[in-house]
Amino acid sequence: MIPSLRSQDVKMNKNEVTELKKVEVAWLDALSDDAHLELDAISDFIPATRTNIGFLLKDDGAEIIITQGLLENVYSGKTLMDGYILIPKGMIEEVKVLND
Repeated sequence: MIPSLRSQDVKMNKNEVTELKKVEVAWLDALSDDAHLELDAISDFIPATRTNIGFLLKDDGAEIIITQGLLENVYSGKTLMDGYILIPKGMIEEVKVLND
């Protein structure tokens, strides 16, 4: 749940949706596992570089939020978002704007 988005009514007209930046974000993904491994095997782990593409919803000093999809709620007229991800800035390797 993204409190900053859930706590407000998000209503975007078609112009606002088309003005959203489309971005490609390369970032370091953390690794977690519960397998029984020896220390030398665990010591060889490295973060994986992931790439996600989406609409940029938030970009501040601490993190960015992107979403993969936008949908107009036909009943309320509000814009719904799905497939969103919050990425801490310290994990980001590169952000490319795709629709400048």
